[in-house]
Amino acid sequence: MRRVVRSKNATGIWALVALTLLAASCGADPGTSAGSGSSSPGATEPAAPPRLPVPVQELEFDATEYSFEIRPDASTGLRPGWTLVRFDNIGVEAHQVMFARVKDGVDTAQLAAAASGDSSGASAIEFVDMIGGVSYIGASHETTALVYLPSGSILAMCYVPDGNGVAHALMGMTSTLNVSVEPEGVTSTAPALGDEQVLGTIELSADGYQIPEDLRTGWYHIENTDSVLHEMSLLRLARSITPEQTQVLVEDLAANATPQVGLEAVGGMGAISAGFDGYLYLDLTPGDYLAVDFMPDPGEPRPHMLDGYHHTFTIPEP
Repeated sequence: MRRVVRSKNATGIWALVALTLLAASCGADPGTSAGSGSSSPGATEPAAPPRLPVPVQELEFDATEYSFEIRPDASTGLRPGWTLVRFDNIGVEAHQVMFARVKDGVDTAQLAAAASGDSSGASAIEFVDMIGGVSYIGASHETTALVYLPSGSILAMCYVPDGNGVAHALMGMTSTLNVSVEPEGVTSTAPALGDEQVLGTIELSADGYQIPEDLRTGWYHIENTDSVLHEMSLLRLARSITPEQTQVLVEDLAANATPQVGLEAVGGMGAISAGFDGYLYLDLTPGDYLAVDFMPDPGEPRPHMLDGYHHTFTIPEP
């Protein structure tokens, strides 16, 4: 997993974790950095547009109630490095896939005890780093992200709650990925993405989401520059809403209640620990949107969105 240059001290996870992890590893290889322009004597050339890191492999996730089907078979071994994640929700409920690794020195038995039965994940946050992934996405939708997988056992999980507030991960929607420096039996090949341009950066900052005004279709760099864990869940609203209505909607979402405004979960970036980053492909149809953070702090199940970590924006008609 790659840390961004502006990193602060990482805090850990929003997850269940570790019941299926037999070993923990935190190796972090350097990620691929964006290119820069060149200059010639007497003139300054403009910087070249940043480019997407070249992925070492591709993983396809089909999500349903309550399991993942992963192609290729991740249990046979994966390469460490940037990994293209294609996520397709073929179920009837909203789903996600987030990736977590256990921190160095953490006793997995202690982690399992802390996480057991806690649908908020707040009890286990301090023990795990979150690498990103795909946030909530509704049935019959698909999305794509780029995640840096370090060597070791990595847990993939869906932590969306059901109608009773129980996280899907607690119902078995987890998988363990074996990421090895020299994996055996690996058949996956690096996807042919071409020289993809990164259109901009979405920052998960201490002051909230910093989202470019012009969100064209394409790849975006997502980085967490705050000192705590964040995610960016994107919800398309049925209509524009006032700040007061936004607050009511946020409170309904936090309580797992039926919202008073129609909405559609269209993905986003899964939980990222402080100082980490990833990439997300956005293809948003015109309309009004709400970005929210369902993540809690260690030991406190209250989601960040109740403390103002949310943002509305509009994708205009072309």
